[in-house]
Amino acid sequence: MAEEVVLLESAADNRHIAVLTLNRPEAGNALNTPMLEAMADRFDEVEADTTFRVMIMRSAGKHASFGADLNELVVKAPDGYANMSRSDAQKHVADGRAAAQKLFDLRVPTIGIMHSFCLGGGAEFYTLCDVLYGASGGKEEGGLVYGFPEPTIGVMAGWMGPEVLTRRIGAGFAKDLLCSGRMIGAADALAMGVVQALYPKEELFDRALKWAGKVAANAPLAIESTRRTLNRVLFPAFREVLGSTGAETVENLMTADFIKGATKILTKSKDHPAYDRR
Repeated sequence: MAEEVVLLESAADNRHIAVLTLNRPEAGNALNTPMLEAMADRFDEVEADTTFRVMIMRSAGKHASFGADLNELVVKAPDGYANMSRSDAQKHVADGRAAAQKLFDLRVPTIGIMHSFCLGGGAEFYTLCDVLYGASGGKEEGGLVYGFPEPTIGVMAGWMGPEVLTRRIGAGFAKDLLCSGRMIGAADALAMGVVQALYPKEELFDRALKWAGKVAANAPLAIESTRRTLNRVLFPAFREVLGSTGAETVENLMTADFIKGATKILTKSKDHPAYDRR
């Protein structure tokens, strides 16, 4: 049997803490269809198991996540790459948003721990967590590198990242990251408010366990009510926005500009594409 791409277990010393692990390290935890479907299933399991009172989300391997798996977003053509079908694009966006919606609506509070590269769709899922810790230091130490490079390859961040990031760090910082496509290091992520704390990579999980243990010791129904209330206050029109941004993302995936951007990444070209707005 192939190894599971998303793991769910309870913390070793606390049955009330769910630990969800993105487990596709050989691909930098790039999010493909099996992984998105598995994430949705694991979130359902956390929701249904009322023994769980809080969830930690983490990633196995060197990187938190490279984002959506570009190999699934294009098709091979005789002269390079071509757009996927509109129905496949709609399914891709819907799969990601379905999993993201389950994470957003989850009954229990969540804490995400990010190290090394956490980009694109992967950054969107982590940004949906209630509390975020990042790895301190530079790249050689596994320090956090966070960003949304989607516009540099011809598509918007379409798995609820823009909606949540704006509330998390404010419109100015969110527009900066989402429009420029630039990546920021750990210190900038802390200064902007993306993460609440920075710790050495090897300490991240223990620090998250400590926070989760405090939450798990509280009255669970009160905590669940608090999370629901905060999300209603912070995102009163969330579902109305959700549908329109999903449609925008599908349209982006149908453009010639997206094929140019995806080709750059898949061929490891260092040349920035000349985009034509088509």
